[in-house]
Parts: sequence; C-alpha cells; structure tokens
Amino acid sequence: MHIIYAVTTCSDRVYRQLFADAPRKPAFQSQKYHRLLIEGLAAGAKVDVVANPPVNREVLKKAFVRLPRETEGGACYRYIPAVRNPVVKAVFVGVGTFFRTACLAGKDSAVVVDCLNRMTALAGLLAAKLRGRRCVGIVTDLPDMLGGSAFSKKLSNFVIRHCTDYVLLTQAMNDYLNPEGKPHVILEGHSDIAMERQEPSPARKASPRVCMYAGGVSKQYGLENLVKGFQKADLPDARLEIYGPGDYVQELSQIAAEDSRIFYGGMLLNAEIVEREMAATLLVNPRPTGEEYVKYSFPSKTMEYMSTGTPVLTTVLPGMPKEYHPYVYLLEEETADAIAEKLGGIFAQPADVLFEKGMAAREFILKEKNNVSQAGKILAMLKKDGMQ
Repeated sequence: MHIIYAVTTCSDRVYRQLFADAPRKPAFQSQKYHRLLIEGLAAGAKVDVVANPPVNREVLKKAFVRLPRETEGGACYRYIPAVRNPVVKAVFVGVGTFFRTACLAGKDSAVVVDCLNRMTALAGLLAAKLRGRRCVGIVTDLPDMLGGSAFSKKLSNFVIRHCTDYVLLTQAMNDYLNPEGKPHVILEGHSDIAMERQEPSPARKASPRVCMYAGGVSKQYGLENLVKGFQKADLPDARLEIYGPGDYVQELSQIAAEDSRIFYGGMLLNAEIVEREMAATLLVNPRPTGEEYVKYSFPSKTMEYMSTGTPVLTTVLPGMPKEYHPYVYLLEEETADAIAEKLGGIFAQPADVLFEKGMAAREFILKEKNNVSQAGKILAMLKKDGMQ
C-alpha cells in the first residue's frame, strides 16, 4: 500500500532548523500530530509526504527557499517551495500539491489530507479525484466551530464532504460530519511510541514540586480558573508552570510578576516541553466541558501528558472514552475552589503513589494508543476494500 500524505508540516529535523531560535513558533500540536501519524503509517506502508513547510514572513527571510527531499521516520518528505509573498505562496501550495500528489498517486495509492489545511487539502483531494484514488480526510476540529471567514469554513466543509474516508476524534464528530456512513476510524489521537525509550524516575522530578500546563493559554481553556485555584490551594512547596501562546498571556505575565509561585515560560520546542513534563509532579488540563465544541474534540496534550509517566488531572471531557478514567485524576467540578481542593488532595499523596499513578497511565497509553497501532487502524480501513 502507498500513502500520499498532503499536509502543512515538515520533518522534525527541518522544524528544529527553522524554529529553534525563532521568537514565535507555529503550534507544535499540529506538527507533532502529523509527524507521529506519518511515522505510524510508514511502519506499515510506503509513505510520501507532500509537505508545505509551516513558515510565514516572520520566519522566512528569503523570498524563496527550496528544501531538499529527505527521509525521516520511514517516510519521504517532498517539499513545496517556501515563498515569502503570501499570494505567490498560495499559488505554489495549491499547484505544487496538486501536481505532486497526482504524479505520485499510482495503483494501490490513497491520499491523506488534513481537512483544516484548506489549500493543501483541496489540492490533494482534487488530485485524488483525478486519479480515481481514495482520499482520507483527517478532521481534528469542526470547521463550523472554529474562527475564520465564512469562505474558509465552506472550503473546509467542501473538502470534508468529498473525502471517501475519515479519521475522526470522537463518535459525536462522526454523527455530525458523516451522515452517509462513509468508512471511518475514530482515533482520539496517538502517543509517541518512541517515548518507550525514555525512563521516568522519581529522581527526575523537580524541586520545589511543579504543577504544569502546556498548550493554548486562553481563558476559554480554563487557564484563569487554574491560576486562581492554584493560588487558593495551600501548596507552599509547589509552583505552577504554564507554557504556550494565547489571549491570557499578558494578564498571566502580570500575575506571575506578582506571585513567585507562578511561572509563565512562553513557547518552547516540544522536546523541551516534554522534558519539563517529565520533571513535573502533576500535569493539568482544566478545559471546561460546557462548551458545545468540547464533545467533538480530544486534546492531544492528554496523550502526551500520559506518555511522560507524570500523573494527569483533567476535567471529565465528553470526548474522552471511559477507558481513560482509571488512569487519570478527574476534576468533576470546574470552579477555582474545586481545583484548589483537588490540587491539595493530590499533592498530599506520597511521592511513590503519584509515581505509580503516572506510570500506570504511561503503560496504558503507550501500549494501547501509540502512533503505530493507531495508524494501523487507518491502514486496516483502507485494506477492507482490497488495497494492498
């Protein structure tokens, strides 16, 4: 079987080369999601990545950059030239993705697109249609519930409607997007199988103890409640560390300047974030569950958190299968007072109890939800109709 994966991404090597010293970095969640899925697919199929590097004018100083073809994680990355001018860039992305995908899509090939990468996804879809190949649409958020123009939402929904197969996060998402019952797999995400080489240990834990969050730093994601809850908790030997971009950053920075127990660390490369997660005492996802979009989502940070061996506290997300519940601490009330009480109870437990909780979660997520086994479910879906 041959997979052509058309997406805005790049290899991990190129990502580090482009963004290690950049003051602003593209969201690493998307980069990591696609990199891991590409590596997982490459474990069971030939994979060519038609890659549009995630650069903009702030990062790209030259007018035109052509990145060489390279192999990483078992997949061949074929880059669309990076162009500084946004209009010319859109033309290069659309035309380049279409022709490269069409040329690669031979017998027993399937095209995979990220439906939220609108121009890349549309070009990949059209190439698949031209060659009579299946087009698997990955949908990680509902376009109707995201920001952006009405046209951009219509374009994403057009791509979604015309895909032949889907990779979706939750059953609710399938009910919403797939009324025709097209072939699909529901994968809430995937952990990095390479994390098996990491060795969590109590000796790696930071002192003073750390409660940590990494992701979108927005009130919409419950960050204000987390900060207030931590401040209310009686944890004199602990600090709260927060990393990431968002509309709460300015207010958070002011709070951190006045409270030495709270630290805002900005945006880091994902490898640096994972190191800090492994040194933390507790990882927190305070995302509120009352918003409509939440039942269609599954935060990728949950899987990353669990893979580190550090225990996780999360709200009871409606998109989280109940099989996860025994492996995490659940925050059933989402007020600052409830967070304070929960943090106090968790931090009162012995270090060995916390370590065992984190390691049980790590074993579950790396065994049952790693990127190779999850990608294997996509390949199995494609093989049902006779692809080799």
